[in-house]
Order: sequence, then structure tokens, then C-alpha cells
Amino acid sequence: MLHRWNSLIEDLNLFIKTAKRHIKKVCSKLKNKRGRPTKHAIEDYLLLLIAKEEDKKSLRGAEARLSKLICNERVDHSVISYWEKKQEVTEILNLIVKELGINLQNKLGYEFSMVDSTKFSNWHNEEVEFHIVNRIKMGVVYPIGISLITKTVASPVEEATPNGKGNLYGDAWYDDNKTIGILFGKGYIPIICPNKNRWHGYYRKKARKLYRNIKNRLGYRQSGRGESIFGSLTNEYGDRIKTLTKLATQTRSIARVIVHQVKLIIRIVGKLLGIVRHAPI
Repeated sequence: MLHRWNSLIEDLNLFIKTAKRHIKKVCSKLKNKRGRPTKHAIEDYLLLLIAKEEDKKSLRGAEARLSKLICNERVDHSVISYWEKKQEVTEILNLIVKELGINLQNKLGYEFSMVDSTKFSNWHNEEVEFHIVNRIKMGVVYPIGISLITKTVASPVEEATPNGKGNLYGDAWYDDNKTIGILFGKGYIPIICPNKNRWHGYYRKKARKLYRNIKNRLGYRQSGRGESIFGSLTNEYGDRIKTLTKLATQTRSIARVIVHQVKLIIRIVGKLLGIVRHAPI
């Protein structure tokens, strides 16, 4: 893999080309809806929203710098804002995270997994919480799934976690009988930190036995490696998102996770790209 500071990773054209390939793959599986077709393909608008976060541009900056590059004509910032606030867009971006996560998993493999959550706030101090499942490989952490559901403990875990194997670590928030049952059903060995106020449930008792194993207790200490993804996003963009609505905050949060994934893919195949595009790196 290339180092994080390699200039090839910051190549905007390469980023757009890599992201576009995966976005098209996801959009090709979507059912066409009835009604008037959009002026540009929906994948172009999605790519514009993602590239805007990669280039750290405002809505007007995306209009001036990125829209002509992606859509072949200038797209007004109000149109970009309209797409940023669509519920449908957040759902498709969620599918893109899963598609990129599978791609990374096939290339890298993983040692163990971790589920965790974080919150980002906007200018109105409205917090947006999302749950994320990370795969951890020696020296690399990459997201495999994400969920914005916050009604119950089990629902976001069920949506964000694909089938897998090996240990999956989670803090005391995920010490929920139904949640642990879902993780067992998806093929994992859930190592969940016990919540002292919760005792009942077949799957919880089964998970407690696993947690008491000294090997699993020592493995749980490595779960902090899975939280590094939040540090990477905060270091890159800050802990507050410059939005006024909750939907826009959600869209930008997921777009930033996608940017992180695409850059990881570029780092993996970067040496080959460097040989093809330039002299050997």
C-alpha cells in the first residue's frame, strides 16, 4: 500500500475515476422510478456530492470547480443543495459504503471486526448519530457498513453488519440480547463488554461466557484500533459539519466515509497506477 501522504492519493481526477466506477455499479442495480427523468444521471449528482467532500469545497465551490468536470456543464449550487437534502440520496450512499467495503474486504481481508457509533453536530448543534462496522487488518482500518437508524440497539447493527466470521467487538451499549443474537446469526463471535445493569437473555449469557475467556478479554483491548476511523474523519474535516439541516448532515457524514474508503482503494492499487501513469514510484 502507498503511504497516506503520497501525492497520488490527492489526485482529484483519479479519485473521481475510482469513485465513479463503484457508484455506477450500485446505481445500475437500482430500479428506475416513474416520473420525469433528471437532467443529469443520478450517479453524477452522487459523485458531485462525494467529490465535494474530498475537495473540501462549499456548495458554491462545488458549483464553480467540480460541476463542469463531472456533469460537463455548470450545476447551480441550489441544485447541489437540493440533492444533498434528499432522503433517497442517503440511502443510496449507504449502499455505496457497503459496495466499497466488500471491495476492500476482498483486497485486504481482516483479523477482526468492531461495531461502534459516533455523533457529528451541525451549526444548530443538532447531533446526527451513526453506527459503523469496521474491519481491522494489521495497519489498516476500513468501514464495511453504516447505519443511521437510532430507534433501537438492534436495528442499526442488523443494517450495518454484513455476514462475516471471527471476533466482533462492541462496547457496553451493544450489550443487548437481540443485538447479540443477530451477531451470532451473521456468523460472528460477539465479544461485548458487559453492561452491569443488564442480566437476562439467552444470547447475553452466551456472550458473557465468551467475554470471561482471558484470550477474548485481551483481544477486546485491541478494539480501540477500530475507533481510529472516527479520529481520521475528525482530523480531516473537524467535529462539526457546516450544515443547517439534519438530512444534509447525514449526507455529508456518509460522503466523508466514502471518501475515506475510496482513498484506501487508491492506496492499495496505487503502485500499479503509478507505474502506468508515471515513472515507477
